[in-house]
Amino acid sequence: MVKVNILGGAESIGGNFVRIEDGDRVLIFDQGIRFDVMVNYYTPFITPKSIAELRDLGAIPKSEWYREASEIYISHMHLDHLGALSNIPEKANVYLPSLAIYESLEEKWRESPTWLSLIPRKYFVNPKEQKPLETDKNNVMAIPVSHSAHPSYALLYFGRDETVLYTGDFRVQSFLEKEDFVKMKGGEDLFTYLSENKDLKVDTLIIEGTNIGSSRPPITPSEASKMIKEITLNHRHIIATLHPLDMEYAHFLAKLSAELNLKCYIASEHTAMFMESTNQPVKLAIVEEYVSYPTFIEKLTLNDVEEQSLILVSYREVVDLLRDIAVTRPSLFKDTVAVISEPEPEGEEAIEYSVLANWFSKIGVQHYVIRASGHYYPYELKKILAEIRPKNVIPIHTEKPRLFGRIIDGLKKPNI
Repeated sequence: MVKVNILGGAESIGGNFVRIEDGDRVLIFDQGIRFDVMVNYYTPFITPKSIAELRDLGAIPKSEWYREASEIYISHMHLDHLGALSNIPEKANVYLPSLAIYESLEEKWRESPTWLSLIPRKYFVNPKEQKPLETDKNNVMAIPVSHSAHPSYALLYFGRDETVLYTGDFRVQSFLEKEDFVKMKGGEDLFTYLSENKDLKVDTLIIEGTNIGSSRPPITPSEASKMIKEITLNHRHIIATLHPLDMEYAHFLAKLSAELNLKCYIASEHTAMFMESTNQPVKLAIVEEYVSYPTFIEKLTLNDVEEQSLILVSYREVVDLLRDIAVTRPSLFKDTVAVISEPEPEGEEAIEYSVLANWFSKIGVQHYVIRASGHYYPYELKKILAEIRPKNVIPIHTEKPRLFGRIIDGLKKPNI
């Protein structure tokens, strides 16, 4: 009999830990960090000292949660799902969305002077790469979903007497056209897969609820795309921030630069690495002051950046870019606009955004915050449940589990 335990994420956004027991098989889906716990104990000046300390505080999973589990699956590589692989206490296979991306991030973490150096795996943790839409030896299938981290998967487990679908983090709509989605993700999305496999019965659905109870405007990728196009049409030089893992949004921006006949530059090392590994609709160039790794992409200095251009930069590096342009190429600011779009937790964003806004004002650059969530919106839940048709629903990744439960119960009454 299949037994599902939600050991982390039942009442928090992040820190997911799903333990599935099926006879002598024990699987784990995600093993994330709880940043909502970390903010209570740490500041930029008070930082974690050890994995044991983080475990004791409840910021990462307990050792006993891993008991008898040697197969661990990660839905995507945001740290609230990937977690610290060094926390895994025993020999295990860890199935990652992308080995290349993980290894690139791991190298950065190992060299970090911060607590991030605690994250990389120990020698007895064996990383493997998931293959989309293939059922593996553990009867687990990774199914592509749209999210603000690439790649992202829902995980489908075909148990002995029950089928379990864990959504990970996902949104209904993507920044990518269908053809581009398939090329980038290696296969069709979750809802296309379900529509093509009507005989599939989901007994237990474990579904994220990040936006349940949120009053944030439900801006979809198509609506965000339209607003960004309207803004950029009226400016010669655009600066756009993004998370290095958000390759769907990066692809949209690169495509937009081609439509507007703008040269597309990258001023962020990991963004450059990850964009180089995916099919891009335009020829890219790198601003070499911000990217040090060897690459076949053309490298230019900030002095060589064309005035009609779009620069992609991480949220963390945009102030450095602004300051450098002010010194090196102040002429670029004659007709510049910035679009801030990186998804961030609301509490952290509120503090950092005020500082960022001050820099834009000081330098004289108009900026807009336009963000499409990496998660579905509550009004879309009815359609989601109608397409999946689960027997049982378990909420996860939500701060409002009671509200989520009531909404689900209300939607189930009409026999969805």
